[in-house]
Order: sequence, then C-alpha cells, then structure tokens
Amino acid sequence: MGVTALPEECIATIISFTSPRDACRDALVSRMFGSAAGSDLVWNRFLPPDYQQIISESVSSGSSSSSSSSLNNLSKKDLYFHLCHNPILIGNGNRSFAIDKLSGKKCYMLGARELSIIWGDTPQYWDWTPSAEMPVSLPQSRFSEVAHLLDVCWLDIKGRIETNILSPNTRYGAYFVYTFVSLAVKGEDEKYYNTGLDRPVKVSIRFENENEGNATNAYLLPDTPEEHDGRHPHMREDMWMEIEIGEFFTDQVHGMVEMCLMEIENGNWKSGLVVHGIELRPK
Repeated sequence: MGVTALPEECIATIISFTSPRDACRDALVSRMFGSAAGSDLVWNRFLPPDYQQIISESVSSGSSSSSSSSLNNLSKKDLYFHLCHNPILIGNGNRSFAIDKLSGKKCYMLGARELSIIWGDTPQYWDWTPSAEMPVSLPQSRFSEVAHLLDVCWLDIKGRIETNILSPNTRYGAYFVYTFVSLAVKGEDEKYYNTGLDRPVKVSIRFENENEGNATNAYLLPDTPEEHDGRHPHMREDMWMEIEIGEFFTDQVHGMVEMCLMEIENGNWKSGLVVHGIELRPK
C-alpha cells in the first residue's frame, strides 16, 4: 500500500514531523498531500509551543491585522507566515516577536527603549524621536520611538534577555540595528551625518554569571574598508543597518544574556547615530 492510500490525517501527522520547507514541497505532490500539508495539525506543530501566550501579549501597532483576535482567527499556516513577515509588538510595546521562516524558531527584537543607554535620559546627549515624526529620509521603525545620539563621549548600550523565552537548543545571533541621520541622498551615494563614529566600537556578549565577554572590534560606518579587522555592517531589507554583536547557544540551563556595544576609550565626541534596537534570531 502506497503512502497516498493512507487517510489524510495520517499523512498530515507524518508531514508534521518534518519541517516548514518540507511541508511546502509535499503540498505539490497531489491534491490530498496539499490538503494534508496545509492543515492546522501540521502548522500547529511548526509554531512555537507557547505562541498563544505570546499572541495574547500583543499590543496595538496601528495594524488591525496584528491584533490578538485577528491573529487567532487565521489558519495555523496563515498565522505561521504572518508571524514570519509581520513582527508583532508585545508586552509594553518595546519588544517585538516574530518567527524564523525556515525553522519556526522564535525571533525577538528589543527596541531602543528596552535597552540600557548610558546618559539616554539626558536631553543634551540623546533625543527620543517618536516614529511618527521621523524624517522621511530615515527607515520606518516598528516601535513608537527611536534613540537619536546628539553628543556623547561615553557610548555604552546594553540589552538583556532571558534565554527561557527563546527557542531551546538553538544558536542565536544578536544584532545591533541602527542607522545614521541622513545629510543628503543622491541616488546610491547616500551621505550620513555623524562625528566620532569612524573609529571601531567594542561589541561583546555574555551570560550574566560569566566574566566579561571577549570584546570584538565593530565598524558602524557602512563605507569602512573591509581590510579593517573587525565586524562590518550590512543593509537590511527594511533599510536599517545591522552589525553582529555576538552569538550564544540556548541549552537546558536558563539565564540572562547581556549584549553590549560601547566606545569609551578614545574620549572623542560622537553624534548622528539612530538606534532602533537589538535583534535576536537563529543562526
């Protein structure tokens, strides 16, 4: 007896033990496979086990399609792909949640307000700009506001997250997401206003009970020559830039992970940086 002779529910159960990519491929085999591969039984298994709890914590982002009730009305497959492409704001609105398209594992982003920024509440050093008032030359933010660096010598930005809310047994990368105040736009030759940020910053990541993590040089400016030893940024699809802070593995021992970006050694004044947040996603 061939597999196509099995009841549709049995086929769906088998497919649910594969992966989202495999399920999409299986859907092309036949009409029955398409029905089985698109069933709630399959895609409910691909969603994170606590997705309902996370969705219940979602807050309004101005889009009715991302409200808790709207999300719960979607089929499990539609919900899966909605969360892949449309991060939802959760908690107090300073974090966002999404899922990785290939694996279904959790992705989080800590907005600028969720970070610890030294001198961040001092108006002469940092300005908090509502997203609705951001210049059109800057990329849109999913959060209600971003942090704009006016002038500091001591650049120190940290983010912290509990590993027990992340997907288990997963290697995560942490990425600092940012841009610069635009000075001019001329086709592909976009100029950025900044001072003091041509020198490398230090990025590091560690578990809270560990000693300071090994710091690595990172260059925030996109036109830094590649021969400079250290990490370099790249442009994201949402037009923000990102640079990797580091990586860590979530095992059975839960704890707090601290991610850090700083430049405190040169003593020069820095300005022009716009902070969106820190994103964590599977590698």
